[in-house]
Amino acid sequence: MLTMKDIAKMVGVSQSTVSRVFSGNPSVNPEVKQKVIELAKEYDYKPNVIAQNLVGSKSMLIGVIIPCISNPFFSDVVMSIEREASKYGYSVILCNSEEILSKEKNYVGILNSYNVDGILMVPSDGQGKYFQGLKNSKIPIVAITQDVQNFSSVSTSHVNAGREVARHLYSMGYSKFAFIGKAGDDKESGFIEELVKNGVNTLTDYICIDYKKYNLSHLSQYINDSSENEGIGLFAINDLTALTVLDLLKEMGVEMPQKAALVGFDNTFISKEVSPAISSVAQPLEEIGRQAVEILISKVNKNNLEKEIHIILEPRLVVRESSMKLNRY
Repeated sequence: MLTMKDIAKMVGVSQSTVSRVFSGNPSVNPEVKQKVIELAKEYDYKPNVIAQNLVGSKSMLIGVIIPCISNPFFSDVVMSIEREASKYGYSVILCNSEEILSKEKNYVGILNSYNVDGILMVPSDGQGKYFQGLKNSKIPIVAITQDVQNFSSVSTSHVNAGREVARHLYSMGYSKFAFIGKAGDDKESGFIEELVKNGVNTLTDYICIDYKKYNLSHLSQYINDSSENEGIGLFAINDLTALTVLDLLKEMGVEMPQKAALVGFDNTFISKEVSPAISSVAQPLEEIGRQAVEILISKVNKNNLEKEIHIILEPRLVVRESSMKLNRY
């Protein structure tokens, strides 16, 4: 089997020069680079990442830490990142933290041991002591899908998403509203803000059911009471939660959207494949992947960024059967 040392000998250069070719270092003589690449193709040589690390070059690896690999949204985000990273010659190591801080810490340590060039990360607690402490890490870190203080980040405006959903549901003529998700989430903040702006009394006509500990019977009773009057507009923190709420509405026999409208978040394939199809907020996945990778590679290449970059992209509400506008009168 051909080794990097063999290629170096055949071309008449040092092993570190060959390593620089495989890591994309622009300082290598173009003629030498061409010879190395031709030999690698001829012998189907694949660079040994560990060997490259030993001679001090880039690993050409990016670590990606996400909270939930079973959520189609994060799978789509990773695909977007992988496509963009490959354009720069990078490969991706994927880690699933399950929003457990101990797992997140462990994965950061593992990625460090692999000498990854940078990490794209959805932190379990972006403002927490541990993540903020990573600011001084030797490995560049960019937060994704969250706008995090002290770190460059690429995210979508969840506040604006909440506002847009509230405007949409209010226009349907409902008198009651509910957010099914984490209390205090930016989506909920925007949702409440817009409801109040439209004159909704959030003390009597609104409820938040925490998605990590919500009681379905509590939600069922609220939906039942609301649907007897003008009905209820429901906003779920993501499409997986929206699917749970949809099943509940079906079990209760609540007509949609006559008595209840439902909107999810992330616009994953789930929202399109169920019946009725679920309205959902779409995020610009390709832009998230592209801009996050670009920022991270700029940091890796030490292109001096005077300050951290915070990119907040705009969401888009996709209206489907679950909240389609009806002529109710």
